[in-house]
Amino acid sequence: MKLFLFSILIISSLLGSNVEKLETQILSSIAHSLVHKKSVNICIKDKKFKNIKKYAQNIKLVSCAKADIVFTSKDSDMKRKCKTSLIFSTSYYLYKHSPMMVGAFFWQKGRPNIIFREKQLKHLNIKLPKNFEKYIE
Repeated sequence: MKLFLFSILIISSLLGSNVEKLETQILSSIAHSLVHKKSVNICIKDKKFKNIKKYAQNIKLVSCAKADIVFTSKDSDMKRKCKTSLIFSTSYYLYKHSPMMVGAFFWQKGRPNIIFREKQLKHLNIKLPKNFEKYIE
């Protein structure tokens, strides 16, 4: 019985780290597609992504005031607190109810989903790479 529980614990920790790694890669790809810099300063205001530091490459986690792009799950007056207008939601609900969001990255039915808001991209004069064009709505 102990061996069985130990096996489950090991497998779940391995799968959890793969999900965190995938999330980090997706956030990094989104950030680099919107901000054309080698190293992008990002601010993450979502507790789900607290372990992103482990896998982060070419992104630097900074405060909201110094960020090139902000990933958030709450609309706590981001426009006033952050200097950037690149605010990306980590919640579909927030994306739908806040027109200032450039896009959203969220999990639904065990799969990652990415959406970009065409109106905001045009307003901010951002052209996405070809591999992200299918996510524009």
